[in-house]
Amino acid sequence: MSRVARIAVAVVLGLVAAWFLFDGISNLLAFPQQLEALGVAERTPWVILWASVLLPPLVFAGAAVVARRLPLARYTLVLIVALCVVATSRLSLIAAAGASVSLA
Repeated sequence: MSRVARIAVAVVLGLVAAWFLFDGISNLLAFPQQLEALGVAERTPWVILWASVLLPPLVFAGAAVVARRLPLARYTLVLIVALCVVATSRLSLIAAAGASVSLA
């Protein structure tokens, strides 16, 4: 039963991580086009855009590996903390992308 519960927790929280990944991919595809339409394509923050794509799966997978031998409650907590790290990092990346493209 514990194995099924662990898989269920990983799937449910993995869907949240997948949402962050989807958001990063959509920004990677759409943001450069918006900057090109504004005439500032040379200011595209490629490193920040790629970091927003790579961060969610790497952090979530790392947390799953680190917590794999913990009891279910602690495993769940580690995955939730990993999602919090992804969310706060995502906000920082959005702020950095906006600052690097200021239109002033």
